[in-house]
Amino acid sequence: MKTAFKIFLLLAVVGYLVVAVWKFAGQAEDRTCEGVRIEIIDSIPDGFITEGYVRSILTQNKVSPEGMKISEVSLERIEQLMLEEPHIERASCYYNAAGWLHIRVVPQQPVLHVISGKGEDYYLSSTGLTMPTGSFNVDLCVATGNITKKFAAEQLLELALFIRDDLFWSEQIEQIHVISPDQVMLYPRVGQHVIELGSTEGFQEKLHRLRIFYREGLERVGWNKYQTISLAYDDQVVCTKANNTKNK
Repeated sequence: MKTAFKIFLLLAVVGYLVVAVWKFAGQAEDRTCEGVRIEIIDSIPDGFITEGYVRSILTQNKVSPEGMKISEVSLERIEQLMLEEPHIERASCYYNAAGWLHIRVVPQQPVLHVISGKGEDYYLSSTGLTMPTGSFNVDLCVATGNITKKFAAEQLLELALFIRDDLFWSEQIEQIHVISPDQVMLYPRVGQHVIELGSTEGFQEKLHRLRIFYREGLERVGWNKYQTISLAYDDQVVCTKANNTKNK
């Protein structure tokens, strides 16, 4: 008897929800959009994307949802307009029960500040896009030297993401300098040495070797003992002392 009652109660609740959803959907077709609320999920204070910027996208494309019937507003089109902007990585739109259109955007996140030898100055995003520096000042690792945008996206992006996401290296590496594709130098914040990475190929293993050397070597002899530390050779850490006497 109790089981039958529970089943009846469950069916009643499901039936109510179906009717409520159907009724709300029918009412929504005739309701008007009360306004637009914008949420920007950005880790950078006063970043590239602002509420005014998002509203300008709607204005420029002659999309003014406020006052229109909800059934006449294409959420897919609004999302697509947002995603066509190079500085926006993700976007979603939805209506709340009060008839307000919510637009949520996630901007591209800069991970590297590139200043090339040809005078190009831009941020590289986490997806490999270039972003103008403008009046923004983001504290990032800086890449200088012989850098094309193709090289930055294909060779430096993964390295920059690794540095950003690793607590130790994000605090230690402040500059990447590119002489050639096979001569990439890293400049640390602590110590007077320069790190010769070689190419970016296998950089994770190279930096792992260096981390061990830091822990087992430099912490004993001092961080200013060496002028250069080379990781360009397989399975080796080759150092040049500050007085130019080589030591392995």
